[in-house]
Amino acid sequence: MKKNFFNSKIIVKGDDWMFLRNLEDLGSYFKRTEYLKYLDENNLNHKSRWYIKKISRLIQDKKALIVFKHWLLWRWINKNFELTEKFSAQLKHNLKKLKISANAKEEAFLLQLEELVFNSWRPLKELPVKFEIAKKEQINLIQTNVIVHRLVMGEKNLKPKMIGDFDIYFSNKKMYLTNENQEIFSVLAYEDIIEVKQERYGLIISTKYENFLYRGRNRLLTYLLLQRMVPSLHLDIAKLDDLYQYFDYWNKIINKIY
Repeated sequence: MKKNFFNSKIIVKGDDWMFLRNLEDLGSYFKRTEYLKYLDENNLNHKSRWYIKKISRLIQDKKALIVFKHWLLWRWINKNFELTEKFSAQLKHNLKKLKISANAKEEAFLLQLEELVFNSWRPLKELPVKFEIAKKEQINLIQTNVIVHRLVMGEKNLKPKMIGDFDIYFSNKKMYLTNENQEIFSVLAYEDIIEVKQERYGLIISTKYENFLYRGRNRLLTYLLLQRMVPSLHLDIAKLDDLYQYFDYWNKIINKIY
């Protein structure tokens, strides 16, 4: 997205959108209002494939129809988004019902959503590891390929200094940062964590001694795993502000335009 500060006109590139297509087409922009009499984000869940196929035959402008269906699904997501199995299943159902093909960014979102939902409820089983842990300790969860930074004080604020790329093993007492061969780089005890703060760019973990930035492929996964393993931190992923924006950075701005 680019912003022209002289006239405050916001220009959004098409590949920045998720579940939206060709909104710069003014013809489709005006026609979508007319199509709302057939289908909208409030009745989408209740309309059958047969009904949608029927109205698709009624609409002659197929290009405008495609733009409308994507825009409609985008509106439905913004209204109903939540990290639950029900939402994930309904989203996939609506994609099929509308005959919408997801692009690479949308496919990545669907996979990340599945990963979060699955890890939010799956039973905690003991995972065997090569490294040594305490007698009453067991490893239950793992997150791979997490880039970790140490936050150091610059002239005005904290600045990230990269430490490395790690696999993180979560036990009932500690987080173990290892390489791909399970060789331990460092260990962080849960009792040393003072605060956990989710930002758009990653997770900030403040400890008694240092502050760190964790950046995983799925930027919410570390937060979710800590929510499960350290109840004393009182984390609740459902209460994060603008939760969907963590998957689609430009969505909040585009929402004000379209």
